[in-house]
Amino acid sequence: MNIDIINTLSGALSTDILIIGALFILFVVYGLRYGKSGSVSLMLSLYVGILAFISFPYREKIALYGSSEFQVALLYILAFCVGVFVAHYIVRRFVFAEYPMSRVVRIAQAALLAAGSTGLLFAFAYHALPVSTLYDFDAVIDSLFSSQYFFWWLVAPLAVLALVSRR
Repeated sequence: MNIDIINTLSGALSTDILIIGALFILFVVYGLRYGKSGSVSLMLSLYVGILAFISFPYREKIALYGSSEFQVALLYILAFCVGVFVAHYIVRRFVFAEYPMSRVVRIAQAALLAAGSTGLLFAFAYHALPVSTLYDFDAVIDSLFSSQYFFWWLVAPLAVLALVSRR
């Protein structure tokens, strides 16, 4: 009986970790491909996208185009992504940062920036996007990105930016 519970929990957690890990790896690859300025501007664009999505006056009208909760969730995510990409296109022109020459430090900084971006994206998704319609994460992941930690998920990427911007 205990083995069944452990198998159930490990199966759910492994799928959740796989999803979070895939997004993290995507951000790391993006950071290594487009450089530190790309990662930093993407992280800053996530903040701008969050504010733009929350303040978007026609958000309720977007929901009218979806006939199911799943379609509404996809439309919200699409609207958020458009805001992030527009912000990223603009912010990237103003951010000039380069990774250090050391490969180890470059990968470590890319991983830190990716972790900050992943955490920020998941924290926001839990609070403003209907991601539970698309996928229901385990209670452990739900509690990690719950309201009581939301402030810290907003501050943590700023701490990462401060850490990787040191010369």
